[in-house]
Amino acid sequence: MEQGQPMDLKNAVEYLLSPDAAAQKLAEQTLSTLLTRDFERSVVQLSEIVKAHGASDTLRQSAALAFKNAISSKDVAVKVQREAAWRAISPAARNHIKQNILSALASEHAVMGRSAAQCVACVALIELAQNEWLEVIPQLVANVENPACGSVLKQSCLETIGYICEDAIFNSISQFAAVILRALVCGMRKDELSTETRLVATSALYNSVDFFGANFQDEAKRNEIMSVVCECTQSEDSRLKVKGLQCIVRIVQCHYDFMQPYMQQALFPIAIQAMSSDTTEVVLQGLEIWCTVCDEENQLDQEAHAAKESGQVASRKSYNFIVQQLPYVAPTLLQLLTRQPDLDDADDWSPSKAAAVCLMLIAECAGAEVLPHVAPFVASNIVNTDWRFRDAACVAFGAVLEGPDETLLMEMVSQAYDFLLSMLTDPCVAVRDSAAWVISKICRSLPQLMTERVRFFKTVPVLRENLSGAPGVAANVCSALGTLVQAAFDETQRSIKATPETFAFSPIFADIMEQLFNTTIRGDSAQSNLRTAAFTAIGDFVSCAPNDCYASVQKYTVQLLEQIRGTLAKEQSLSAHERQQYGDYCQHFFTLLQLCLKRLTPVDRTQVTDATVQMCCQMLALHQAHRSLTAEPEALFCLQVLVDLHPDDFFKYLEQLNPLILFALTCHYEHSMVNAALSLVSEICCHYEASVMHLVPLYVDHIIALITQLNDPSGLVKPHAIRTLGDVALSMGQHFYPFTVKSFECLRSIAQPQDTDVWILTLDAVLDASFGLFKCLELDRSESRQSMLREGAGFIIPLMTTATGLIAEIPDGCIGNCAQLMSALFKTFGREMLPAVDRPEFHVLLDRGKQLRGTSTRKFCSLTLKELKCLKETGSGMEAVAR
Repeated sequence: MEQGQPMDLKNAVEYLLSPDAAAQKLAEQTLSTLLTRDFERSVVQLSEIVKAHGASDTLRQSAALAFKNAISSKDVAVKVQREAAWRAISPAARNHIKQNILSALASEHAVMGRSAAQCVACVALIELAQNEWLEVIPQLVANVENPACGSVLKQSCLETIGYICEDAIFNSISQFAAVILRALVCGMRKDELSTETRLVATSALYNSVDFFGANFQDEAKRNEIMSVVCECTQSEDSRLKVKGLQCIVRIVQCHYDFMQPYMQQALFPIAIQAMSSDTTEVVLQGLEIWCTVCDEENQLDQEAHAAKESGQVASRKSYNFIVQQLPYVAPTLLQLLTRQPDLDDADDWSPSKAAAVCLMLIAECAGAEVLPHVAPFVASNIVNTDWRFRDAACVAFGAVLEGPDETLLMEMVSQAYDFLLSMLTDPCVAVRDSAAWVISKICRSLPQLMTERVRFFKTVPVLRENLSGAPGVAANVCSALGTLVQAAFDETQRSIKATPETFAFSPIFADIMEQLFNTTIRGDSAQSNLRTAAFTAIGDFVSCAPNDCYASVQKYTVQLLEQIRGTLAKEQSLSAHERQQYGDYCQHFFTLLQLCLKRLTPVDRTQVTDATVQMCCQMLALHQAHRSLTAEPEALFCLQVLVDLHPDDFFKYLEQLNPLILFALTCHYEHSMVNAALSLVSEICCHYEASVMHLVPLYVDHIIALITQLNDPSGLVKPHAIRTLGDVALSMGQHFYPFTVKSFECLRSIAQPQDTDVWILTLDAVLDASFGLFKCLELDRSESRQSMLREGAGFIIPLMTTATGLIAEIPDGCIGNCAQLMSALFKTFGREMLPAVDRPEFHVLLDRGKQLRGTSTRKFCSLTLKELKCLKETGSGMEAVAR
């Protein structure tokens, strides 16, 4: 295209993939303008390009991506807008587009077919939710089952089905479950000649396993699914074998209750066979089957224990598959532990590492029953001349520490400890690394054993000596020292219930602190997470410092401030590489400074407050000036500590800080920074309440912008922002009234079902924020505020009903939020609320909350149930409960 010539839509699509950044940006702007100006015409044109079999695949794929992005988004608010724009298109244009993208499924190449499949799935998801385009799934299934259709078309149709099943609301496609399953089974069968088709069909099943819950309850259909999945695991093609194994993992996760007929005869032999493979990815998936069974059985054991404690019977039972199969799985796992690579990369996930994790889960699941299957291997290989076997024996010992009860564990470790400690001098660095890991685990599992005087003074010198060892060894030693100092502190504090005057580490406290700091500045400290491990250990020593070590904390606080000040003084002269390295250190410095501030006395803390605030401001200002050292979140958390510990002294800094806090709230894609700023806003409002009312309007505007505008598909920021809105409302009380209308509107706009995990986070946050809004309104009995509460109740009760349907997934706090909201509704509307909340599903929710011992949720649920009972019996629930 000639310079200066305006782009049309086809040019824009072509240049979307241009290596020229300026041309690409212009293409994006042009496409956005065309879609805004005439959405219908633009998406029709995009579908024409997607269909154009004579055009290049690159152009068609670019058009497919542009089409998909025009009608969908991972961000809920944007998704709602784009779906509305699609539905506003005329029926004739929509039908034309559908025919175009369906035609594109029959492309010559599979890559283009996959792009077309995404387009068809996006449209189908919108329309099926409205009970429209009901013929699309039968049409896709017919293509899969038609022998005359080419393999690419079959694959494209199967991929489309998989995308739809993965993202659809169940009720919108449940009527098609039988035909969808028929198509997937058809594509997966071993008599299907195309391996690619089998692979795509198996991937589609993997993406939709949880969709077929009803089919798994039907034995014939369940058998059919399990048969084709097992066939795939026997394929010569490793990709298909891996995908079949992944399906088994997913099936066990979703449908454990139906697995008993298949485990002994099929699934466990398949898993053992996979673990014996020469292909790494196959081995890893075989191990994943065992890990998944462990996860399910551990969860079932916890549920059974909780039910027994509350005098109930668990609704599901464990089949104890792991214990039954220990004689077969343990030998294979132990052999895998010996398959360490010669040059181990800490970031590589190898079969030996996966086997260690699997053995830990098995030990947790099987308890002491794992020991007879592992102990002989450890005993016979711990002194093996081959380092791989010595290392495997050491790792196996560490892995089974998860299993036995404390008495047996004490006996086992006491017998082996001196030998394990001596392994820190093994000539092989891998063995020393594993030995340090085991010592660290013992410190964590048996602190009372490690603080015995003789063992303590035997262990600490060996650990200190190994701080100068290889990075992996030193990192595990740091972890052991950090755990050990906590154990020593806890043991001393337990007898006096106050900060101890002294403890076992006191004579060497300052020396170890210096040694740990020197470890952080080693040239290889970036390897094996050593730097972070050393700084974490320093933090443990600071937090556990008794009174006779307080001077070391004072000295270290000054040292930290000097380090930060020195970095800030020379930041303009740093190269890009140096800036990254110094930024990493600043993150650790500010994190440790938080712990030092908490440990200092109020008088000493006041002396460093001004310097701390100024350095935090400088750090935030650097980001504003585009010279970030990436330590802004840690600096914001330092400020939060000061607000919490010295609110009266901190108030004077607010006017200076507030522009920087508001700036941090606008850094939408710096998730850690935004979350830290949100936490600081909550803390400020909580401590100062109406005194900072003049800051609230801008806080609310920025928070609502985060909630409504940020593209946050992973749920890293929005739930926190939603909760912060509720915190501000709760702190301001009646003063928040001017902001309640737009706050409720904001919550209503975001409370849209989406990806399950993110939806649960969002639902919990919206309920939490709604409670804050209710509390700021409920004391005022004016007609306007009561009307607003009534509207809020109409929005909140359906959300609480949704929570009752997700009772197995929602966190305990969400149940507590529901209980508090019900209580607030009772106080405001009395018996008027009974028809809405006196329902079986709400009683189940509150009963579940009552079982959560030692939590505030239990208290909230118990009180709400009493209020509900009194409201039904007397009509004056709150007064009755009070009496």
